[in-house]
Amino acid sequence: MKVITTVLASAVLVSGLGASAYAMTDQSKSNDKKQTTTIEEAKAKDIALQKTDGGDITNIQLAVDDGVKQYEVDITKGNKEYDVDIDSSSGKIIEFDEDPKDDDEKEENLQNASPAISLDQAIKTALKSAKGTVNETDLDQENNRLVYEIEIDTADKREATVSVDAKNGDVISVEIDD
Repeated sequence: MKVITTVLASAVLVSGLGASAYAMTDQSKSNDKKQTTTIEEAKAKDIALQKTDGGDITNIQLAVDDGVKQYEVDITKGNKEYDVDIDSSSGKIIEFDEDPKDDDEKEENLQNASPAISLDQAIKTALKSAKGTVNETDLDQENNRLVYEIEIDTADKREATVSVDAKNGDVISVEIDD
């Protein structure tokens, strides 16, 4: 009888521990579901675009910042750049920054642009404005446009710098040093 009571008590104890362990495991799974629930990327885009009244999304990523899982959305609109950070579980905007658009992007576009006229054509045009011998040429950007700068040694021992628009071949300026 003593053996049966011991076995029965052990069975009840093991069952109780098993039920407790199951309940704890089940509870931790439901907590995990709450922590990993995120809004869809499309929803984050909509929230960000609504905040900026439209624009072009240049980057979106899901990241963890200060322990908070969030969408980081970069938007350009007109001459402004926006950074919108959105909590991935609630959809609330955590941070919003508005900055003027970088001029570096304009410079990159100009650097990637090709001149419409050749260097030879620009030299011929420059020599019409200042007679002499070409000693240096550069393709630069001035006032948001590509310009050939051509330095010419003139017959009277002066130096002329002729700026020629690399797009249309027009002479922009002629500077003669004394």
